Amino acid sequence: MTISRLPEELPTEMELEQRVRAVERRERQLDQALAALASQREQLAAIQAEYERRREGLLERTREVEAERRRLRAERAEVVAHGLSQNHALH
Repeated sequence: MTISRLPEELPTEMELEQRVRAVERRERQLDQALAALASQREQLAAIQAEYERRREGLLERTREVEAERRRLRAERAEVVAHGLSQNHALH
């Protein structure tokens, strides 16, 4: 069992008050840092939600464009087939 030695001099009341003020100041700084981190987390969550909303919109638009492209290709194929059948009928 180790017995810790008492310091040669106990801190004065002024020194203790300074230490308490320093600790309180540091606590305020840490509280401010925590508040800033919470705010940044909220901002990030909002940005992520906006990103996901836009991403879903882009995916939907991609599906729409691809469907229209398929429709146009089918229409073109019909026009070409019709043209070939008319051309074949003329010969």
